[in-house]
Amino acid sequence: MRAALIVCLLAAMARFEATIAAPDAGIGHATIATQDAGNADASVPDAAVADAPSIDAARVDAAAEPEPAPTLRPIHGSVGGGGMLLWTGHDNDRFRFEVEFDIEPRSRLGAFVAWRAFDPDHKGLLLAGGVLEAGAARPRLVVDLHGDVGVDLDLIAPVVGGGIRTTIMIWGPLGVALDSGAYVVIDGVDNVRVVLGTSLSPVVRW
Repeated sequence: MRAALIVCLLAAMARFEATIAAPDAGIGHATIATQDAGNADASVPDAAVADAPSIDAARVDAAAEPEPAPTLRPIHGSVGGGGMLLWTGHDNDRFRFEVEFDIEPRSRLGAFVAWRAFDPDHKGLLLAGGVLEAGAARPRLVVDLHGDVGVDLDLIAPVVGGGIRTTIMIWGPLGVALDSGAYVVIDGVDNVRVVLGTSLSPVVRW
């Protein structure tokens, strides 16, 4: 009987010790897991710090890259010649000729020279001045405004005027230009006259 009681007590003590040891092991495992997690979290800032210099270097390289140079406007211009109708001509003296050359060096502003309203019997008007590209739908349409100063070669008198020139491209650099202008010939105080004309000319434009 005593032996049976002793065996029961020993079994109870062994079970009690096992019960106490189990929570301690769980706490140990939890502590180890917490430490591992902490170490893993600590490694993330280290990686971010390691990548920070490369990010800064990339930003410096991007800032050091030069900005692309602005695109320069091409040099535009035209040359051509054709017939001219003088609205202020007398009787059958209405049809003349003209030639013109203009250039716009990398801007909408340019210059021109022109010989207008000449024929075998008339020396016409020798003019030069400025030209402004007022509008364009390249490569098919260009509208220029021009201001003219020069001389009437028949009267040897000063001339001032201006007009509008519309160029329509047909094929490649070839087109036609319609030019309408008004010119004042100052031949003394009492002989000021106005010349109105419209010309149609085949042109080469670039």
